[in-house]
Amino acid sequence: MAALATSTTVEIETGSRAGKPRLTLVHGLPVRVPAPGRSVGKGRLRPPTRRRPVGAPHVVAAPDCGPRRAPMSLLVVLGLAALVAALVYGVGALANSVAVQSEVPSTTTVVRVAAGESLSDVAAKMAPDSDTTAVVERIRELNGLDDATVRPGQPLTVPVSR
Repeated sequence: MAALATSTTVEIETGSRAGKPRLTLVHGLPVRVPAPGRSVGKGRLRPPTRRRPVGAPHVVAAPDCGPRRAPMSLLVVLGLAALVAALVYGVGALANSVAVQSEVPSTTTVVRVAAGESLSDVAAKMAPDSDTTAVVERIRELNGLDDATVRPGQPLTVPVSR
């Protein structure tokens, strides 16, 4: 009730008075009051808890960041996707080549080459679960062979899987 006793109403002097808002001084500050017949909170007026003194500066917070960046173009996105796909494929191929090297058994034994048998046949027979070409290369390394020709009855040191 004390706030009502200290308020003063001042009518706006511009235009027609019918339907126009009035200014009311509350605690010495001008406050916009709805026109007669209009309720508070409808239309463009603020609810009573959000009244702002007339003439108060409209404060907008300054942005904390710089200007907005433009979005990436479709061509850049597709290029990055192709680069990622190539990297994944390359890592997979590298892992596959390393895995082939480790698939050759480390234990060895000495065998004699049978008539009509090649290094591929010996590799497939002695290490059936391993890659045949990797086993043939390992047999050539172990025996110091320059090519893949072997003689019947020739002893060879070969990797063996158990």
